Amino acid sequence: MIAGALWLYRNSPQPDAFLAGFLILSIFILITIIDIEHRLILHIVTGPSALLIGLIGILNPERGFQKTLLGGVVGFGIVLGLYVFGGVFARLIARMRGQVLDEVAFGFGDVTLAGVLGLSVGYPGIFVALIIGILAAGEFSLVYILFMYVLGRYRAFVPIPYGPFLILGASIVYFGGGAFVESLFPYGPLWFLILLITIFALLYVRERYKDAK
Repeated sequence: MIAGALWLYRNSPQPDAFLAGFLILSIFILITIIDIEHRLILHIVTGPSALLIGLIGILNPERGFQKTLLGGVVGFGIVLGLYVFGGVFARLIARMRGQVLDEVAFGFGDVTLAGVLGLSVGYPGIFVALIIGILAAGEFSLVYILFMYVLGRYRAFVPIPYGPFLILGASIVYFGGGAFVESLFPYGPLWFLILLITIFALLYVRERYKDAK
């Protein structure tokens, strides 16, 4: 958190920009930690966060009311569609296996989170944020499956927390997009994504390994 605050101050020394970035960064970190540890995105967190981040976006002259609100609606709507599709797919798989699936890929917490992220990056930034997040989750899932298969502990349909990856996509868009990534890694966003996915992977595998014990 301290390192993030220092980076924000270095790149946005104006008090209003720094405060807005710090609040959004704090919310993103809080949701990420809760989702990794408990696989939950709490409405008691996303509700007030939506109000605060929406106000920040509306007051931002580069985004304003229309782009901020539209970003929230689009983010909520897209992930709501994925949530409904995931529910139908889970019921289909459960019927084929004759066993109810305990968890699905997208929970409704991910839907509300996508709305919050849409408010933070606005329209059309939410499209880029969701694409990055979903691709990052896919890359992590592949690495996780291979890792668990090598250990001989692979099980099908093990859910992963999607929240951190959605937040990853929104963070890249909100905190400067390509310019932000290029300032950290001169070879483009690939290395930045690999670093963050590796961190999430280690944290998640550690939690799953403790559960298996």
